[in-house]
Amino acid sequence: MDFAQLAIAAVVPAFAFAAYRARFTNMRGAVAGLLIAWALDAAGLAVFAVFLFFFVSASLLTRLRGSWKAQRGLKDVAGRSITQVVGVGTPMALFALLYMAGVRPALTATVVAIAIATADTWASEVGVAYGGRPRLITKPWIQVEPGTSGGVTPAGTLASLAGAAAVAFLSYPLLDVNPYVVWGLGFAGDVLDSVVGAVAQRKFFCGADMYDEPRCPNYRTSGYLTNEAVNLIVEASLGLAYILAMLYL
Repeated sequence: MDFAQLAIAAVVPAFAFAAYRARFTNMRGAVAGLLIAWALDAAGLAVFAVFLFFFVSASLLTRLRGSWKAQRGLKDVAGRSITQVVGVGTPMALFALLYMAGVRPALTATVVAIAIATADTWASEVGVAYGGRPRLITKPWIQVEPGTSGGVTPAGTLASLAGAAAVAFLSYPLLDVNPYVVWGLGFAGDVLDSVVGAVAQRKFFCGADMYDEPRCPNYRTSGYLTNEAVNLIVEASLGLAYILAMLYL
């Protein structure tokens, strides 16, 4: 690590504490984020800069209509938990460590994971705040409550495209990765996240209404994955698929 990376590593705990104080994360989430940030900083200052863009932009977007979201249970007022941080951040950190170990395609995989997380978060926050009633991506004739995994809106889809594009074209001059690969896989990852969320994520039904959490005493359930597991699986799968394709095809 060079001096700049060491300097960033030294101040990352202050960033993590500031995120906790601002309620972007809870305490355990801040500690997990600290470890992930250290791994990304170790891979390079530019890698950390792209990650920092994701974290700051995602955190600020959670404030969109924050009071309205909190009143409807659509915002975690205590900040992102350790499971949320680990689900999103683990693939990024692991790909960054692979890149440090000499697996060159893992650099693009790291950025792709960040692009997927950015696209997903931008889509979720903008879609919930301004998208109205979403439609289930696998059954678009069915409307679901805002915030339901697998639900999509035009506003959220545009935000997803913008989030993936922002990471792609920020990382191009910093890391010389193909911006169109990052943009395409970043957006595709968010679409896949919605599909997996609609099909396999745990849902709770109160009559015909579907929610991500119990909303009535006598509910029935379907699915088995948590939202954090969906995030981790999608990021890891697309990043690993890219690495294997670059190494063996």
